[in-house]
Amino acid sequence: MTTTPEQSYSWISRFAIEHVTSRTDLQTIQEFPHDIWQKMGEAGFFKIGIAPQYGGSGGGLTQLAGAGEVFVRSGYNMGIALAWLYQQIIANRVISVYGNDKQRRQYLPLMAEGKLIASFAVSEPKHGARPKLLTSTAVSEGNHYILNGEKTYLTNAPIAGLFIVIAITGEAEQQKKFSAFLVSDKDDGVVIKLRLKFDFLKPALHGGIKLNDCRVPASAMLGEKDTAYPNIVLPFSDAENIVLMGAVAGGMGAELMDLIVESDRRNIHKDRVLQSEVGALDSLLETMRAIVREAAKKMDDNDNAALPLIVTFKELAAGFQAKITAAISKWEIKTRERYNVLQTDINVLGALQEKTLRDKQAKLGDELLHGAR
Repeated sequence: MTTTPEQSYSWISRFAIEHVTSRTDLQTIQEFPHDIWQKMGEAGFFKIGIAPQYGGSGGGLTQLAGAGEVFVRSGYNMGIALAWLYQQIIANRVISVYGNDKQRRQYLPLMAEGKLIASFAVSEPKHGARPKLLTSTAVSEGNHYILNGEKTYLTNAPIAGLFIVIAITGEAEQQKKFSAFLVSDKDDGVVIKLRLKFDFLKPALHGGIKLNDCRVPASAMLGEKDTAYPNIVLPFSDAENIVLMGAVAGGMGAELMDLIVESDRRNIHKDRVLQSEVGALDSLLETMRAIVREAAKKMDDNDNAALPLIVTFKELAAGFQAKITAAISKWEIKTRERYNVLQTDINVLGALQEKTLRDKQAKLGDELLHGAR
């Protein structure tokens, strides 16, 4: 018998209802809710995706996507889910995979307890994460590297104690080569920039760092030299897309539930046309949930065929949002503020991922048109 996310993560649902749904200030507060973060640590949220030998409960992207879906559907908050899931993806797909034994033992137990927050530092001002335009450098100097550059739009940066910094360490055939470095917020030459103020995905925080002759030991390198972009950055992007697909599916489940509850309250739930529209929405949602599970499983199995599923999910999600918005308008459903915030956050996430997904689609098409697949 297959265990559903609802059965596996009923404790997450209960936590979200008690500590997140009940907090009406989460969509407006400017400060990060460390009290909720601490409770999440005590409840075991940060153990998911981290191996038991490092204090975790195991699992991979499949478990993270399922947990994120349940959390958002019950908690009505994409911001906290983003901050938490982003942290777990770094632990599961970056440090666990590319860290050596010492690095894993140093950082993963702390991350499993929620006592160390990490941020993935790739994007730069005006450049985004495009490798041709990135300028941050790491120059070898004996047994150390000297890092210089600026990173921005980093999730969790204002509260992070650890940064995985992607910097140029070489060039071959006019192509930049990148390496990854584990950098502490307390290292000399690290300046935490003022947080960026966004009116969406609250209460997740975003910000940046500046590296001014930041000196780190060569042992701070994560993975092999000059291979970070293809080996770490691109797979991390795919993992992030897949896990957040689970959170988005959870958000859409919450939207649908609000529509159903309001329809029942207004006693219009017996209308056959409305029933048909709700049935269509539920069918779309179940299809998206199946896509999330399959995409996550493929990536956990190191199958590179998840990209078409990511692209398809995006198209279905856009269709779901259009259909539910039309139904809300047609039936004059009165939505609560939490619904409106949730819908905005889902749309913002989709917009933020648009450029990356277009690039991935183009690459997929290029491979097909040139007979590479």
